[in-house]
Amino acid sequence: MKDVIHRTRPLKWALLAAAVAYALTATDNAAAEEPGAGVSVQPAVATWTSAVPVSWVFVELLEELGYEVRDPIALSNPVAYLAITEGDAHYWPNGWFPLHDPQLPDGFHDAATLFEAHCGACGIQGYLVDSASVEAHGITGIDDFTRDEVKAAFDATGDGKADLFGCPPGWGCHEGINAMLDRFELHEHINHVDAGYAANFAEVLSRIQSGEPALYYTWGPSAWLLALTPGEEVMWINAPGIVADEAERAGGVSGAVSDPIEMGFVAADIRVAANNAFLEANPAAAELFRRIRLPLAWISEVDNAMGEQQLTDDQVRPLAAEWIEANRDSVDAWLEAARAAAE
Repeated sequence: MKDVIHRTRPLKWALLAAAVAYALTATDNAAAEEPGAGVSVQPAVATWTSAVPVSWVFVELLEELGYEVRDPIALSNPVAYLAITEGDAHYWPNGWFPLHDPQLPDGFHDAATLFEAHCGACGIQGYLVDSASVEAHGITGIDDFTRDEVKAAFDATGDGKADLFGCPPGWGCHEGINAMLDRFELHEHINHVDAGYAANFAEVLSRIQSGEPALYYTWGPSAWLLALTPGEEVMWINAPGIVADEAERAGGVSGAVSDPIEMGFVAADIRVAANNAFLEANPAAAELFRRIRLPLAWISEVDNAMGEQQLTDDQVRPLAAEWIEANRDSVDAWLEAARAAAE
């Protein structure tokens, strides 16, 4: 009997060792697949609708890496960059640069990182006028709004100025529009209507559908470019001298009054801003942020669907998941690189 016991003990120890080794290997494999396991992440998201599908793509992919991602908190631009700097939010995928440069707080670049664009030159922006007025008044640029007959046509409030339906305070475009009015001494000719953007665009849409003139600012990717299509109901007009036009980086501008056209704004790169302490502790997330690339057309399509179908933010998330599955080859390459960075 003792001989049997002595013979079985080594077998038991061998089986136990194998089980431990298997468990350790399984644990290592799980850790390699999900390097973010156990880490809670707080994203921020911009207040404009086209930021929502972008935000959900980042959430979905971080969760594939094992991170516990909280619901994104909607913040205005300056507040978001301050939150990133102070670590109250870990990342924000909605930076428009160079448009947002003036909104960065002191010490931002010491505490945070701006990644290369995930949608390069996607942030096309500028001024549009209804096509009928372009033809009727020979409008080619913002300087035409110094002409009395043009001001009178676009004066909805009766103050003797043309109304420019622009952006609310706190948005980068609000500052950009006011900088243009200052630089070209246009305040006596143009009134910047700086209400909420959705309300402004609703007014523009109503006016144009009623056959009335409208001058407004907009951007892409957005549903706004699908609701009033440049080259059809409206035309981009020139706003020279503020910054050199870089729209060619986005493949050119269609529906403009001239070719080339000076848009008045650089075509913005959409970039991720993230807190440095978070990035240092999470190399997988940092590498993912370096890799992600999103198409302008898809962002605009989802933004348009949000408006037409009145989708909530949560209802947009499945659309992000669908895009990920449709682009699984590229996505898996990003995730592989992120996992490798964590090893």
